Amino acid sequence: MTRPEEELIVISGASTGIGAATARKLASRGYHVLAGVRSDREGDAIRGARIEPVMLDITVGEHVRALAARVSGDPRRRPLRAVINNAGIEINAPVEVLPLGIWREHFDVNLFGHIAVIQALLPALRRSRGRIVNISSVGAEAVLPIYGAYAGSKAAFESASDALRREVSAQGIQVVIVQSGGVQTPMADDSGPRALELAARMNEEHTALYGRLISSTVRFQSAFLHRAITAEKAATTIARITTTRRPRIRYSLGSDAALTLPLNRLLPARLMDRVLSR
Repeated sequence: MTRPEEELIVISGASTGIGAATARKLASRGYHVLAGVRSDREGDAIRGARIEPVMLDITVGEHVRALAARVSGDPRRRPLRAVINNAGIEINAPVEVLPLGIWREHFDVNLFGHIAVIQALLPALRRSRGRIVNISSVGAEAVLPIYGAYAGSKAAFESASDALRREVSAQGIQVVIVQSGGVQTPMADDSGPRALELAARMNEEHTALYGRLISSTVRFQSAFLHRAITAEKAATTIARITTTRRPRIRYSLGSDAALTLPLNRLLPARLMDRVLSR
């Protein structure tokens, strides 16, 4: 059996939050982690024993190609144990209000960027019979008001992950989806103020239609985040999923995901509409 120190793991979005905590957790277990960051400052912050920062904006083709070259050209010829696709953005507003440019940004980062990384690293994963761990969201199935762009991009990512799993299983590559609920991260902390900032720029008609809905949804999410799991606890679970011998196809992460996902699958859609709209 290959020892952890003889294997590579790639994590995108590793500068803060779940990505950074997972990088540190896996490095503490002996793996050599290639931690995707978007600036030298972020790289200096995450750099450590068995953590090697790599410049990785997953929407930039040059970065993705350089990552693939780093993996295939590893000086110690270490195999690629896993790729954890964690990078993401979340900017929330009603479907009618959110600018199309921000819709496209969600899909560029939360879907197309991950597909680019997967395409670039599949040859290495084929050689190692490695694993892809895609970090999704409970919102891919149970969508709160104003979360349309974020949830839509995550739902598309999950559908692509299902197709990928069925395409590569015969090649020895495992594909795992992690449906995350609320986690205390800088991205989550920033989502409420950004939603209110967008709301403040709405015209009078949109303010009358959506103002109360936005403010109540932001208040609910902000209150919930105080009770959400920490990034470190989420990282412990993701590290276990990444390294366990026989992973499941899907995992939920956090108590809210464990409750909401079964409810969404069991309750009539109109009843779930009323639950989530409140």
